Amino acid sequence: MMLTRAERLRSPALATTQRAALHLNRTPRAPGATVLTDRNLHLPQTPDVGIEHRDAAAALGRDPFKSQVRLWMEKTGRQDMLHPTQLQDDSLTYWSCLLEPLVAAHYINRTGRAVRRVDGAVRHREHPWMLATVTREVVADPDVQLLECLCVGMNAAPFRAQGVPGYMRLRALHLLAVTGSRAVDVVALLCGQDLQVYRIERDDGEIERLIQQEQAFWRGVELDQAPPAPDEDFPVQ
Repeated sequence: MMLTRAERLRSPALATTQRAALHLNRTPRAPGATVLTDRNLHLPQTPDVGIEHRDAAAALGRDPFKSQVRLWMEKTGRQDMLHPTQLQDDSLTYWSCLLEPLVAAHYINRTGRAVRRVDGAVRHREHPWMLATVTREVVADPDVQLLECLCVGMNAAPFRAQGVPGYMRLRALHLLAVTGSRAVDVVALLCGQDLQVYRIERDDGEIERLIQQEQAFWRGVELDQAPPAPDEDFPVQ
């Protein structure tokens, strides 16, 4: 029996048939989430199974680097209609992966907090299409539980002139929603020379609105329908 892509997405059993085998493990610190633990840093990409925290701003049409339509085309398997993105050795992605451990080490030295490498994929218990990748946890600290390390190039640096950008706040709120954590520290190395630390705390009101709009976007993916018009009332801080 032949099924359309939209029908496969609506079927949990079929939508996950090509995913890597992962060990399911519950995390006691994240009551609203289940954790899929796997130490492999090169898991195959499965863009059609949900919205990852790095997709959150694009799903709402608030990402300055990726449009809502482009994200929808990626999630519905239309990558062949998009311009391919080529990864070069001197790309920002390459340097981000290379420098992330140094950024994390500097955060540890500055704050005195203990940090643990996790590399775990997380799925929201009530909304299985909500995903997140937790790279590092802050250990035994009542104020903050997660750490996100970023290397920001010249094209993104202006967005941080007034503090944490709106698109980054949306990503962090998605991460907090999926993991059930209270706060995340986002450490950004700007242009290789200026390191800034942002604390983003859980806001259940914003998270509820975020989930509603992401759900509308994901429904369009499941039904293979173009994204709805963005909701201009959503508060971006």
